Amino acid sequence: MKYFAVSLAAFIPGIAWLVYFYRCDRYEPEPVKLVFRTFFVGMLVALALGTAYGGLDYPWGPFMWAAVIFAPLVEEPAKFLVVRWTVFDNTQFNEPFDGIIYAVSAALGFAAVENIMYVAGGWFDVNPMAGLFTLLSRTVLSVPGHALFSAWWGAALGYSKGKKPLKQVLLVGGGLLASMVFHGAFNWFAGNEVLGGLAFLAFLTVMWRVTWVKLIKPALSASPFRPVPEKGDEPSP
Repeated sequence: MKYFAVSLAAFIPGIAWLVYFYRCDRYEPEPVKLVFRTFFVGMLVALALGTAYGGLDYPWGPFMWAAVIFAPLVEEPAKFLVVRWTVFDNTQFNEPFDGIIYAVSAALGFAAVENIMYVAGGWFDVNPMAGLFTLLSRTVLSVPGHALFSAWWGAALGYSKGKKPLKQVLLVGGGLLASMVFHGAFNWFAGNEVLGGLAFLAFLTVMWRVTWVKLIKPALSASPFRPVPEKGDEPSP
């Protein structure tokens, strides 16, 4: 019963952040069923990778390098394939912001499972205070971090729909590369505590700002479902 309660507490932040991002989709919100299905498949991918990680040696030296290089190279393409194979061809995927919301859904499903592993590990393998600290810190840092990383390839996927194959490859390839770079940088700053952790917080703040200004706002503005103001409603110069 105690393990269930701790796991539930660790799972809730993923749902809470999903609701936050879902509410940003203001012009044509996606079907809740599809969003949660993507979230659930993201969970399954996390479970599969977690099982695989448990039986493998990290291929690139110490754990820190594995976190900076190996994790982004494996996890971001895995989350991308969740969206590309399950929802990209659905008729509901019909505007740039859809790429972001489905990418965020897969990423937060992944993060929810990862969060349970870390929080339960801290709670039961160390002590409850360690588990609580892990829960609080990851709720505001690592869980939304996964959404921010994946939003980059999600936006690229959203803009690529309907484009020529070469342009699709370039857009999505660039988005995946950006997400892996941000993911690796996040893990590096989190593990090294440069300037006592201030550099990590500064990096995360900049990442939120850039993602909002460069991805979320433009994708919403590009929505074909955005209402066109009447002439009388246009603001005066």
